[in-house]
Amino acid sequence: MNEISVIEDNRLASPDMGHDMARIDQIICKEIDDLTAENNQIWTSPDHNRREYVHSFFQYPAMMVPVVQKRLIEIITTNKPDVRTVFDPFMGSGTSLVACMERKLDCYGQDINPLAVLVAKARTGPFYFDAIQRKKARLFKYLANDNSSRIEANFRGLNKWFEKNVIIELSRIVRAIRRERTISIRRFYWVILAETVRLTSNDRTSTFKLHIRSKKDIKLRKLSAIEFFKRHFESCLEDIRSYAELLKRSGNLSKGNYTGDVIISLGDSKDHVKLARESKRCFDLLVTSPPYGDNKTTVTYGQHCYLPLQWIDLTDIDEKATPEFLSTTSEIDTRGLGGKIRKFTNDELQMLFDASPTLAIIHAELERVDSQKLKKVVSFFWDIQQSIRNIHKNLKLNSYQIWTIGNRTVAGMEIPNNLILGEFIQYQGSLLVKRITRDILSRRMATRNSSATLMTYEDILIFRKVQE
Repeated sequence: MNEISVIEDNRLASPDMGHDMARIDQIICKEIDDLTAENNQIWTSPDHNRREYVHSFFQYPAMMVPVVQKRLIEIITTNKPDVRTVFDPFMGSGTSLVACMERKLDCYGQDINPLAVLVAKARTGPFYFDAIQRKKARLFKYLANDNSSRIEANFRGLNKWFEKNVIIELSRIVRAIRRERTISIRRFYWVILAETVRLTSNDRTSTFKLHIRSKKDIKLRKLSAIEFFKRHFESCLEDIRSYAELLKRSGNLSKGNYTGDVIISLGDSKDHVKLARESKRCFDLLVTSPPYGDNKTTVTYGQHCYLPLQWIDLTDIDEKATPEFLSTTSEIDTRGLGGKIRKFTNDELQMLFDASPTLAIIHAELERVDSQKLKKVVSFFWDIQQSIRNIHKNLKLNSYQIWTIGNRTVAGMEIPNNLILGEFIQYQGSLLVKRITRDILSRRMATRNSSATLMTYEDILIFRKVQE
């Protein structure tokens, strides 16, 4: 179950498929093979610049490597130049969208995590570098002149997760940010604050779950949230300048604004895909990387973002970002794929097994080993299958899809997400064009938690939609 059969001559799989698309499939495969033969580490990218493509604003979990996505996007859009719109339904911090902007694509993304939406909006512009540079002195002056000890956050555990001096300084930063009138610049400030919160809290940064530092460690730390904010501000401002120059050189920036469309929404792909316009099937390309399992037992995105979101004005993120997202430390993760455990009828299970014979085998094996963990696994695959159905309906015929998928182990068993999701996607009416396996060296992953282990490699699966 470790191999996926790749159809080299796609006309055999779909006799009524146009010759031109079959030829494009073959060209894409050949160009990928040629790059791999030239450099067998090209899809691992161990030497990529971690600050390129405004990648270092906030250390969001499991961020994709933009240069890997960029190469594949270039291959596809060069050989299919009518590609105009790209969609990422599990957007995370927006890496895929940022990689697509250099190709002047109209970018649409959504994610269930409000902080992901904020970071993605900040990374995709507008890029008002000159205005931010001018306003920097005023912002820092506000920080220097604010002597108030009024606290701007109020949540259970505030004094557990932050030292008193840090709370006061973070509050001063919040007040300074609120004085900025331009929302895109405020969002840039909020993202810098989010990273400041992450690194000045009493949470251990070695894991994505919330874990308090030892009393000794907390006592030894000498932190100034304002000084860290100012240092990170300078670094992020330089990253904006660099990326804005890249877009300008490629002719995709005008007065600090990206010349294409960028629409980013807070949304749940298992429930709906929010379209930018009324007409369906409007996306020419999909580039995404879904979670590898439910967040509570793989990567706890929500817990990782819980503390930063407590200090940010949610109304500046998205109109749907409400305080209910922060009702508990696990609320965001509960809203994600597989976050809610449910019972399934035999008919529902059979529907999943019809779409993925591999899942039927895994279900039988895991049922004998650990029936409780099986419920979480099935709930996740039910949600991801619902998402794939929604996504497929909103892709154009012959649109390409780039899915980055990793496996994990549960109860000592490898769960082959690459095979199961691949079968789900093909069941909906897409054809597997190419599979690339890459080692995970540069992606910030949680390698282990109490319930599951993530693998050290992942697959990039390229599909083309061949049926409505």
